Amino acid sequence: MTQCRECNKELSSNNPRQEFCNDYCRGAYHRRKYRQQAVEEAEERREARSRGDGRGTEKERKEAREAMARIVGALSPRIQRRV
Repeated sequence: MTQCRECNKELSSNNPRQEFCNDYCRGAYHRRKYRQQAVEEAEERREARSRGDGRGTEKERKEAREAMARIVGALSPRIQRRV
């Protein structure tokens, strides 16, 4: 006999691959698992921000802003209006 992965109830089934006693337990298990993954990823992002990883130095950010301004300026030509 196996146990449900969510509620630990005994499973009496002919299917040896059954892991959950019903759909609710299966959904609850996966919701909790995915929520835990999201929390861990958010924690990693928060730690990276506190270390300053991925944001660059002030000089690098300034250079990136200038480069982006040049790119946008080249893509959108100015339209001359005639009065």
